[in-house]
Amino acid sequence: MDTRVSERTIARAVQGDEASQRVIYETYHARASRLAYLLLRDALDTEEVVQDAFVYALRNLVAYDGGRASFWTWLRVILVSRCRNKRRRKRLPRVSLEQLVADGQEPRDSQELGDPPRALARRDTQRSVYEALDEISPGARDALILRYYEGLPYATIGEALSCTEAAARQRVLHGKRQLRDVLRRRGATAGIELGTAQSAEVT
Repeated sequence: MDTRVSERTIARAVQGDEASQRVIYETYHARASRLAYLLLRDALDTEEVVQDAFVYALRNLVAYDGGRASFWTWLRVILVSRCRNKRRRKRLPRVSLEQLVADGQEPRDSQELGDPPRALARRDTQRSVYEALDEISPGARDALILRYYEGLPYATIGEALSCTEAAARQRVLHGKRQLRDVLRRRGATAGIELGTAQSAEVT
């Protein structure tokens, strides 16, 4: 998914046009909320961080360079930074996949919609992975979510996490090893199912 707002809309928003700013907010709010929820696992913190990220972004639109990245890429860096800062300030409770669904923040899965048995198997795998994510290190968890939920290349993950591309790759590999160990200990299938972006075996 790569929903974009037009350059004209952004230009008008820079000039303080409230209608254009509202278009930007409405275009990216749902996607920002889903990602923040995955990172924070708390509905109230998600709402606070997303609002803060949008306030900052809309106040600093002049700093956005459409020639370097899409607006979502720029906003995502702001959002991830604030999620990490929020998490450092408090210990967040664990949230199950069922709670994600109840709060309307479940990562959407467009695969196997016509095959209910296989879809149920994928749901079981997702549940195991989301529960296991609580047991791996925060840095590795963030990298895995950005890699497999957002489908990002390592260079972009590094930008979002303020580290090098090589470090981002290592965080993903380290996270996959941790997930593998947790899933094997629980007797669960060793697979990664994060949203619609990508899926990959833990190797």
